[in-house]
Amino acid sequence: MRLVLSLCLVLLFSGAALAQSSATYFVTLEATWSAQTHPDGFPGDPHFSPLVGAVHAEGAKLWEAGGIASGGIEAMAETGSTGALHAEVDALRASGSALHVVQGGGIRVSPGSVGLELTATDTHALVTLVSMIAPSPDWFVGTEGLDLRDTEGAWRAEIRQPLYVWDAGTDSGPSYTSGDADTDPQEPIARIEAAPFVVGGTLTPVGTITFTLLNVVETERAPEAAASLRVWPQPMGGGAGTVALTLPASGDAEVVLYDVRGRRVHVLHDGPLASGETALRLDASGLAPGVYVLRAAIGAEVQTQRVVVAR
Repeated sequence: MRLVLSLCLVLLFSGAALAQSSATYFVTLEATWSAQTHPDGFPGDPHFSPLVGAVHAEGAKLWEAGGIASGGIEAMAETGSTGALHAEVDALRASGSALHVVQGGGIRVSPGSVGLELTATDTHALVTLVSMIAPSPDWFVGTEGLDLRDTEGAWRAEIRQPLYVWDAGTDSGPSYTSGDADTDPQEPIARIEAAPFVVGGTLTPVGTITFTLLNVVETERAPEAAASLRVWPQPMGGGAGTVALTLPASGDAEVVLYDVRGRRVHVLHDGPLASGETALRLDASGLAPGVYVLRAAIGAEVQTQRVVVAR
């Protein structure tokens, strides 16, 4: 009887909604790049292209150190255009990997600053933002997969990072105003750790980017779909009954009937099942009248149903 009680208790799955949150941040890109901070060959008309990027999930990438620049990153780094990168973010959105495109303004004259707001969620809490430093062959600044949460999953109140300059590896010009010279084949994206960004022997950032938490909104989401198990008719006579097992996704399932002493009476199924509802036949003709427990194990999930056999 203790086994029967234990089996029946697994029916008590929580129906409570699961807590989740979204966080809004204000992002400030502050450019310090000037003839005073970076005197080596400092160009006329120093500016930054419009900030562009995405809020995304882990595993999604728009660029990374040592990787090969996509068409969107190449276009941004060489010309400051954002259309191709928008299309790449849209593709991530279609796969569920990105929450939305982030688009802001540029800095018309450096030094200067620009800001924007963005919203992230528990499932999409990483931010990638980029901006071309111009004029330049293919140089840019930005973040890559910056997690807005701390190690315990809480939203960080403020994040401030220095902005170093990256070479997209798509153009081989050595200076700010070098002419167009495509790099073929492309080289990996790499941080520029030489002139004109090493000043007095020190690699010097061209600005900072700061994420300031504005607010957090707690919401609820419905629990994930679970398997279900139904048996009819109840009580069951001396003939056959029907067991309906519904799976939210395909997987292995074991469906077994137990008596009140915990002994296996009948194995209805043991193996893979497709998602959706599967009807199984339960032959009660050889069962003594009484109470039984039908147990369905689907991966780590267990469903049970009480079965009554009467004559």
